[in-house]
Formats: sequence, C-alpha cells, structure tokens
Amino acid sequence: MSRVARRTWIAALAFVAGLATPGLAQPREPLGGWVIDLRGAVGGVPSSSGWVPPLPNGTSVPGRGFGGDGGVHLLFGPGRYRRLSIGVSGVALQGRSSGVTGPEVTTRLVAGAPQVAMNFGHRMGWSYVAIGAGSAAVTSNAPGVADDTSGSGLVIHYGGGARWFLRRRLAASLDLRFWALTPRPASFARSRAAATTRVVVSAGIAVR
Repeated sequence: MSRVARRTWIAALAFVAGLATPGLAQPREPLGGWVIDLRGAVGGVPSSSGWVPPLPNGTSVPGRGFGGDGGVHLLFGPGRYRRLSIGVSGVALQGRSSGVTGPEVTTRLVAGAPQVAMNFGHRMGWSYVAIGAGSAAVTSNAPGVADDTSGSGLVIHYGGGARWFLRRRLAASLDLRFWALTPRPASFARSRAAATTRVVVSAGIAVR
C-alpha cells in the first residue's frame, strides 16, 4: 500500500472512531437486514506493460487513481452477532500522469463483482471479511498514441471493513479491498498484460 493510501486509511479510522463513540452505548441488537455503502476511494491502477499503451522511454504513467466505490448487501442466516451476507461491490478509479516526461496518460479501472461476506458485531456496528469475483474493465490512453489498451476480464476481490452507525439508519463505512486482475492476452493493439493486484482504500457512509 502506498504512503498516501496508508495515511488516508489511518486518518479515516481516527475520524470515524471519534464519531462513533456515542453509538457504543446503543443496545446490542442482533445483525440483520440490508445495507448500502457509498464511499470515496483511493487506490492503485494498473501501470505495467499491456495495461498501458506503448509509450516513449521515460514516460511517466499513473500508478494511483481516485474515485469511489460502493455496494448493496443483504444479511441472512442463523446467528445473532455473526451472520453471512450476499451482495455486490463495485469500484471506479481514474489516474492521470503529469505529462512532464512525455504524453499525459489517463488510466481508468472500473470493476464490479458479487460477493459473500462474514459479518461480526451487532446492529449498531460490525466488521466483515468478504470475497467475490466478477468483471473489471481497464482503459489507458494518451494523446497522439494510436494504440490503446481497452479491455475487460475476470477480477477477484477480497478484503474487509467496518460500519459504525451514528444514527439508526446512517453509518460511517470503511473498507480495505484487494482487486486481483487476471492476465489479459495480447491483441493487435496491445501486448500481453500480466496479472496484477491493486489495493483500494475507501471511506464514506452506509445507509439501511
């Protein structure tokens, strides 16, 4: 994880921990129901050969992007303070190089995938670990460069996070997610893209 991502994650944790203190006094009701996450995100975007277009030597490429992520989840099954959930999660990031040492390169990562998670806690606050698989689209282009690297393929994601409800229906939401992009074969417009895993840190709200 980059230094910026680590600092963002630590600051978000400290901020939410301070806000969530009043919620600790709430009754410990069992987990259940549904939840929607809406968060701002920072994370890595693919930057190696095959994911970005052929560029002059020395050209800088973006390695980090900014955007958002979110999801919809339904908790179910037996148990009061430990329950499964099913849902779908997605992320959209865009990174852009400075263009100082060559053409300006713009890379976008958009991914979405069903997931299953195990949730631990109570209705006013819980943590979770999740895993899923779906599809990811990566596009990277630069002005004056004829070849681009648009394409999509399988992505596997895994990670975890937490939600602290500050009000009955509004929570602070944090998530740390690994998006593992599978290799992409070569085409007439691009070289083979090797497998890569991008880390995404996000913070925002959850509603139910």
